[in-house]
Formats: sequence, structure tokens, C-alpha cells
Amino acid sequence: MITKEEFAKFIDNYKIFDAGIERLEEAITGSKYSYSLFETDWGDAVGKMLDAFLDSHFTEKGVDWIAYWLWENIDDKVVTFTDEDMFGKREMRYHINTLDELWAFLLTDKELYFKNV
Repeated sequence: MITKEEFAKFIDNYKIFDAGIERLEEAITGSKYSYSLFETDWGDAVGKMLDAFLDSHFTEKGVDWIAYWLWENIDDKVVTFTDEDMFGKREMRYHINTLDELWAFLLTDKELYFKNV
């Protein structure tokens, strides 16, 4: 299983690339989100590297949560699950605003979110 440090290093570097592309695109086109540079062969190659990295370490559900964390612009990212058993209903809430919180959330069910556990 991938370590938290390896995961953080990869994601942090991907975010640096992503932010750099946005700045470059805004400088060239004057628009912050035109996405034309992401559609270049080198932009596409980095996207494929991200996909390969995520697919080699995480299940489809894990990849979905990571993608949500990376690209959804929500002020407070909260995951809420409702569980019901013979003692009644209970709600479990996980804040995933930081990379550490995302990692902790993924660890709540290693077999559901990680490959090679």
C-alpha cells in the first residue's frame, strides 16, 4: 500500500503543475479557465500519469474521492454517511478539506479505497 508521504508528494507536485498551467493559460489567453493548454500533448500526458498513479494505488471509489478533493471548489468538503443498526441511526461526518483529512478519510475503509491492502 502507498504511504501517506508518497501520496502527498505526488499530489502536491501535481497541484503545482496544475496551478502553473492555469497561470500560463491566463497569461496567454487572458482567461483563467479556458483549458486549452490542458488539451496539449504534454498536458494530456500529465493527466494520463495522474490517472496511472491513482489507478495503480486506489480503487474506483478511492479515485472518485481524490478527484472530488482535487477539483471540486467547495468551501467546506464534508462527507456524511448514515448508518442504521439495531441501536438506531447514526451519522458519521468526515471533513476532507486538507490532504491530511482526505488521507485519514481514505484510511477509514482501506479495502474499499486502496488497492494492494
